[in-house]
Amino acid sequence: MGNDPGDPGARQDMERAARLHLADGGSAVLHGPAGIGTSHILGGLVDAARARAETVLYAQPGAPEGQLTYATLADLLDPLADDELARLSVPQRSALRVVLRREPLATDAPDPLALRLGALALLRGLARGGPVLLAVDGAHWVDRPSAEILRYAARRLRASGVRVLTAETSVGGQGALAGTAFCPDPVREFEVPPAGLSELREMLGDRDGPALPGWLVRRVHEACSGNPGEALEIVRALDGQAQLPSRDRPLPVPTRVRRELAKRLAGIGPEGREVLLTAACTPRFSTGLLRCAAAAGTARPALDSGRADDTAVTSSGRPPTPSGGDPVADTVGHALAAGVLVADEDGDRLRFAHPLFTCAVYGRATAAERRAAHARLGAVTTDRAERARHLALAGTEPDEEVAAFAADAAEEAARHGAPQAAAALARLAAARTPARFAGRRCARLLAGAAHAYAAGDHELCRELALGAAADADTPGRHVRARILLITAADQALSGLDEVFAEAFAHAGGAPRDRARLHYLRACKAHIADGDAAVTWAEADRAASWARRAGDRWTEVLALALQAFVGTLLGRTDAPEPLARALALPQDISWFGSHNGPRAIKARLDFFADRLTEAGAELDALLLRAKTSGDAEGRIFLLCAAVDVEVRAGRCGRAMTVAREALGRARELGAHLGQACYSAAVAEAAGGDLNRAAALAQESVLVADAERDLIYLPLALCLLGQVRMRAGDAWAAVDCLGRARSIARSRGIVDPVPVPWTSDLAEALIAAGEHDRAAAVIDEVRGTALRLGRTGTAMSLLRAEALVRAGSGDLAGAVSVLREAAERHQGLGLPLEHGRDLLALGSVERRRRHVTAALTCWQDAAAVFERAEAHPWLDGARTELYRITGSVEAAGSGAAPTAWWRALTPAERRVAQMAGDGATNREIAAQLFLSAKTIESTLTRVYRKLGIRSRAELIGLHRHTAHAPENAPPR
Repeated sequence: MGNDPGDPGARQDMERAARLHLADGGSAVLHGPAGIGTSHILGGLVDAARARAETVLYAQPGAPEGQLTYATLADLLDPLADDELARLSVPQRSALRVVLRREPLATDAPDPLALRLGALALLRGLARGGPVLLAVDGAHWVDRPSAEILRYAARRLRASGVRVLTAETSVGGQGALAGTAFCPDPVREFEVPPAGLSELREMLGDRDGPALPGWLVRRVHEACSGNPGEALEIVRALDGQAQLPSRDRPLPVPTRVRRELAKRLAGIGPEGREVLLTAACTPRFSTGLLRCAAAAGTARPALDSGRADDTAVTSSGRPPTPSGGDPVADTVGHALAAGVLVADEDGDRLRFAHPLFTCAVYGRATAAERRAAHARLGAVTTDRAERARHLALAGTEPDEEVAAFAADAAEEAARHGAPQAAAALARLAAARTPARFAGRRCARLLAGAAHAYAAGDHELCRELALGAAADADTPGRHVRARILLITAADQALSGLDEVFAEAFAHAGGAPRDRARLHYLRACKAHIADGDAAVTWAEADRAASWARRAGDRWTEVLALALQAFVGTLLGRTDAPEPLARALALPQDISWFGSHNGPRAIKARLDFFADRLTEAGAELDALLLRAKTSGDAEGRIFLLCAAVDVEVRAGRCGRAMTVAREALGRARELGAHLGQACYSAAVAEAAGGDLNRAAALAQESVLVADAERDLIYLPLALCLLGQVRMRAGDAWAAVDCLGRARSIARSRGIVDPVPVPWTSDLAEALIAAGEHDRAAAVIDEVRGTALRLGRTGTAMSLLRAEALVRAGSGDLAGAVSVLREAAERHQGLGLPLEHGRDLLALGSVERRRRHVTAALTCWQDAAAVFERAEAHPWLDGARTELYRITGSVEAAGSGAAPTAWWRALTPAERRVAQMAGDGATNREIAAQLFLSAKTIESTLTRVYRKLGIRSRAELIGLHRHTAHAPENAPPR
């Protein structure tokens, strides 16, 4: 689950940095190896510039165009009409028209100076109308005459409003060779990093063809080192096969890689190919290991020694040096010189230069040759887990001795915190177990499934658990197999009624099995059925059966769940089960579970706004999950930490934590609804509202598909808040009303776990439904106060103030808002405090107390700035700008940032054109839309920007048109 290759988010960070550099007026050069995706990222940056209504001139030269004079220049300027050229002097215009083949050539070639001056004057003229972006995808293929003109212009276009964006292929970390010279200063080079596993999974999921299993996507990612182009080549080869390879079969390798490898290894004979095959069978090797393997036979060694063949090593601990020739040294030397192998700094450890070379060497061997290589390595390797893997792969027939050795190695790997390796070894152990030992095979499958679940590999867990269910020879094993199938279902528990029925039938009256099944049925009632009362009852039964069985682990889990759901129900006895769970003696691994009592306590502390206690508990649990390799628990705990960080006003930290959680969830292919929701929470607080909306919508879709009634209403609440902040009050009411209905159907009384209350009231107020808003407030406020949810009660007080303001009681609204702001500040809830101040400023403005309104908004901006709550900060600065008309008074970058982030790309295009003075009819004609569409779009723009007229829009546009950040989304 590491980040190498492909740190999840590294490409996003790079793209965001490039986007911001371009927005600040700089130029950017993207480079990386072939297939890494420079063109894709350049395309995204170009689309963003077009969405901001910038002038974009684009060219994509290739190898053939490199021989055509002025081909790139012609591609860049071809979209420009002759009207643009008409402003140039006659010699300059004529030279450019000749290049564009719009007039015949009068002499042997266009005047080179006229061309340079004309191109420079043309770009400067375009920049006077707004930002200009020149994009060249394939800078290394630009023809020489075009390159000379681009370099000439680049030296003269600094701070002109013209930026250049290029992409090119670079090799071996040498950096960009061509594009930098085409770029005006300031220019930055961006090396495109490999794609993370989660990014690659998304890319491959968008392709035509059958979906690939998760384990195969992981192998493709490892083989291509995160290079998307190479991954697609491998997948095309997979699509061409009659069936997908098994877990132990080699991947197909692109033809070009096989040819390149054959070329580099020309002259190496059968003995050398055997050496390289041995190297391809193991992730870590040295010349010494390869010599030992070459000297070893393929007969299986005794399995009770640390090293199988001590005769292969001299008394000094080093492999013997051959008395004659040394084929291993010769082969290694040849492969190093050919760039097939590389050595580490001390020259001892070796590896293949690219994982695809490993795949090619392994794949071109026959099955018998691969088995022989594994046998030789099994005879000499000293690592117990590696030795077990090699010996298991060295044969095809059942062998109980090998199976037992691999099973023991699996348990040892699990004890050392390597559950993924343990699961793989247990799978191999089961595969080599003879049929007469069906019980042992079942036990090994169950152990492997449990290790896979611990590693977060739910796919392998289900695969092994299904095998165990088919082989189960005792009721206990039947039950355990089905428990693993249920737990591996992630949040998608709705279709497992038959599995539960089978499990209960096999469990009979066995207390331990019944305890665990009742606990899982409680989870199903909580997650999929949305029935809090059944959850409480099933958790109570689970705890009772667990006490009879002496199963403290299941007992504490059941008690923790009971306490959590009791809190949702608003039961006065809800704290009791948690106190009992925490009082029980328990193993540290139980105590640290993401469903255990400490995690539930942290969640309940969050509900009660005991944020310091919640954060400290989650930090300790995350450390435990990290050291123990608990992949699933880590995602759950990271998501819980996002909520705490946002509530505590640490939005920058929340963004970092949310990105890690989402990256890990996408890598696992699990918990996506939860991780997308948490990422949306972080984005809405500290990132970008458009991204928050997209992530919240994705969470809604995933939760809907999985019938996950925990995260569906949460995602709807967040989506509703984002819609309200974007100015679409009725869409917000729809989302929040749906969340409210789900919470009611689940019997949830506590207003905090599904936080629809204050946002629904404010959305109704924005929609003009003041009576309905007042009814919502009256419905919830008493419960919030009874349950000690003071933060939520004060948020409802803010909504009540807005209702008062709507009825004309402005003085009463101010008094109530000041109380809410003071209480929220005292509770340590910065975002709620800032929202109070925003509302207070709006009411003061309505009272015509402009100075008081400015003070409130300045205070709100200071609160949001300290919290790194950028979208909320934009809102405060927009209010300041609306009053003062001054970017400086509103704060650095205020107006441009808020301007761009408030609108969709389509709204931005229309707003810019209207801000430039175009009529609705003119905008409609240019965008091929109806005048009515333009009118409705402008209505939304006015609402989002808080303005009432075209004159205000034009005034705002004047201040933002040449702002340094002309604000793309963060």
